[in-house]
Amino acid sequence: GVLLFSSLALIGCAGPMSQRDAQRYAASSIRDYCAETSPCGALRVTRAQRLGEGWMVDFETPTTTYGVMVRQNGSTQVTAWKKNPAQTR
Repeated sequence: GVLLFSSLALIGCAGPMSQRDAQRYAASSIRDYCAETSPCGALRVTRAQRLGEGWMVDFETPTTTYGVMVRQNGSTQVTAWKKNPAQTR
């Protein structure tokens, strides 16, 4: 019973990660990142794309763009870019 359950759990983990799973991992990671660095404000997902063995999920606020790389094993890496301020003439 327990061995079968463990095997099924491992099989489920070994399958490819869905976009929904990647966005869930990315959202959790970006919340942690914002809590540890500085408040990020209201975030919105702007894009999710498959890259090699993982997903790149992009988030945006009015002042910053964030990229969260989500690897197949669920590990994540957040990168932030400040947007250029609007130029007025």
